Amino acid sequence: MLARSRAYLNVEQIVDDLSREDLEDESHIRTFEDRFCSYIGAERCHATNQARAALLIALRALDLSPGDEVLVPDFTFEGVVDAILESGATPVFVEPALQDFNVPASHFIEKMTERTRAVIATHLFGIPCDIGDLPAIAKENDCVVIEDCAQCLGAEYNGRPVGTFGDFTIVSFNYEKHLTTGEGGMLAVNNPAFAGDVERVVGSCTRVPLHDEKCYVYGMLVQHTATERAVYRRDLLAYFGQNCCRDNPDIFGLVDDMVLQGEPWEDVRTALLPHVEREIERAGYVPPHMRNAVVREVLKRAGEARSRVFCPPIRTIGTGHLLMGALRALVGTLGLEELPAVNAARNRNARLFYGAMQDTPGFPLPEISPGKVPAFLKCNILNRTHHPLSLIVGRARDRGYEVGNIQWPRPVHLLPRFRHAAGRQRDVFPLTGYLTGRIINIPIHCGVTSEDIEGMAACLREFSSGAGSGVADRLRVTGVEAATHGV
Repeated sequence: MLARSRAYLNVEQIVDDLSREDLEDESHIRTFEDRFCSYIGAERCHATNQARAALLIALRALDLSPGDEVLVPDFTFEGVVDAILESGATPVFVEPALQDFNVPASHFIEKMTERTRAVIATHLFGIPCDIGDLPAIAKENDCVVIEDCAQCLGAEYNGRPVGTFGDFTIVSFNYEKHLTTGEGGMLAVNNPAFAGDVERVVGSCTRVPLHDEKCYVYGMLVQHTATERAVYRRDLLAYFGQNCCRDNPDIFGLVDDMVLQGEPWEDVRTALLPHVEREIERAGYVPPHMRNAVVREVLKRAGEARSRVFCPPIRTIGTGHLLMGALRALVGTLGLEELPAVNAARNRNARLFYGAMQDTPGFPLPEISPGKVPAFLKCNILNRTHHPLSLIVGRARDRGYEVGNIQWPRPVHLLPRFRHAAGRQRDVFPLTGYLTGRIINIPIHCGVTSEDIEGMAACLREFSSGAGSGVADRLRVTGVEAATHGV
């Protein structure tokens, strides 16, 4: 089956470098940071354990106090909201637009108050948001802009790279991203006024130990093997490889021994494959009691009732190992060299998909307005047909394509642990609810072929039978020139 995500990795070069380099030499970290600065055009960059750690460092550098507010898209990764709460601030959710799933600047402006200290401007799925005037407006309102480029590394807005508009920029390097180190992130500091505050916070953090660094990188190699088309048979988490290396000493030891002995990647893969296939089978095992639909529904309802009574705690990451180690920095430097070619391949596949689906009734494509040059992470369409999303997704998967709302099936303001933070906001985001119930993520990674694009498009066209009603009627579907500009 075609996996929803498969990072491009020069695995032969990675394994060769791991056998030759000093994996605890911290000069690799500064090399990666400096080269990333040059790539994105930032004043200073700090390699972090996760993108969420990068965000938390930026927020801590602002010295936020209780009552301070941070504006954040309602359609985003839940870890972003966890970081805001961990910093001591209050998240204020802002609804996206259906045209491109990003939050327009006007929506942020409507939510700004004297308590607003930061705005998180997120570029989703590789399409830049309308970032142009937002930094100046934020400055007038005495707040900062944090660009979330976790899904948009390499895109441009009005001739400038995204990530150069905000006071800070955060980037993600997990397995599903344009550039991967298995897990990881980067904080870019664009406003020199905050450089000292960031250095102060960074100075209080520590780097991830070597064993954990290896779990991330070896897990990346496991994930690469598990997502081969001939091997991939069922949904696997992006953290499947990491979990294998952490939980299975045989897998970790096998990869560690072979890599450090300088064995070529093909030999490592051959030895690793039987272990990976066993872990895949284990991951797909369903306990007997969970095979009963009635039992599953009862447990689901019980979980929902429990969450209404007991608010789950936010997920904190503390002040410990928030910084990336040398091993992942070495991998990141290699990946940075390949990034332009990777983005070109993804954009080529996106262009093919747009061409295959343009003007297909019931499946509008996100708008790419003039001035935006995307760096696609995934393609997306909205299901405006009368067919349920589950039927469409099931049909595609029967034909060997993993599609669907794989990213965020619920708006963050509806997640139980954010119930108190959301407060009265829980019922005021109809567009986000509509979006999460209708969006279909389409894989366009480097393993996707033109035949795959046509196969997925053909499957979707079978359901093209008229649009639904309600919120969908407010969606403007652009013409060919506007929708494909820059793809």
